[in-house]
Amino acid sequence: GERIMFNNKEEKNSFALYLLFNERPIMNEKKISERIKRINNDKVEVSPILGLNGEEALYCNIIINNEKFKLVGIDSKIPKEISSYTIDCAYGKREELEDMSRHNYHIIAFYEGMSHDMMHILNLYCKLSYGFLDYAFVGLANGYSWNVVTPSLIQGMAEDEKLKEFVNTPAMMIYRNFLKIPYNDGVWFTTKGNNLFGVHELAFYGTFENTQEIYDIFEDIFYYIYESNEHIEAGHTIQLGDDIFLKFREVYELQDTLEAEGIGTLVIEKINSDEINM
Repeated sequence: GERIMFNNKEEKNSFALYLLFNERPIMNEKKISERIKRINNDKVEVSPILGLNGEEALYCNIIINNEKFKLVGIDSKIPKEISSYTIDCAYGKREELEDMSRHNYHIIAFYEGMSHDMMHILNLYCKLSYGFLDYAFVGLANGYSWNVVTPSLIQGMAEDEKLKEFVNTPAMMIYRNFLKIPYNDGVWFTTKGNNLFGVHELAFYGTFENTQEIYDIFEDIFYYIYESNEHIEAGHTIQLGDDIFLKFREVYELQDTLEAEGIGTLVIEKINSDEINM
């Protein structure tokens, strides 16, 4: 299909996620808006500008409660480097991840609303995706968090009481991610997506045996900072529970993978109790 190029300067800073499809969707705007309204009866407006009949490039605006998304459809897979750090790093049901890696079409959805509340924005993306569940939709890829949200999870967050709590929680493995990167004789553990919520990405060098412990430490630190708005930087120390003492430092290797957008990454190292800064 033809490409629509954007050369307007502001586009660079705009927030965008990718909706992935098995095939090019031929959309019915009324069906999409009615489906999104089923979640909690939001006001939804779908305004196609080009190409809903599947014949040319897709270009369309969708407004959910006065907040606008601009959708641009591209007749191909997402670029290899993007799929390598979204689909290939994701957690979820194996069949869904396999479907996703076979996708043939994607829509770039730019958020053009005014909100700065990342939970609210990601929640809107899930509603938007819910509108496409009947259209060979196979996943929502989030390059900022090196992750994807699978169709069954999007459906669950809209329809299942137990899963609804994820809608307003910056949940790990959904809106954020936990990566294990084998390196030399050990493993670099790191988060991705914390920075969307104003928290540093965290990294720790250890072994696979540390996986659960480090996951728990990362989560304890994330929620501590997220809920208290505490300012943390390299050189600071923290105590968790009775017996975990940690120090933060700058990233010193694998910068390309570990260093994050925005607020950046801090490496955590274990220290002894007498090294805690008072």
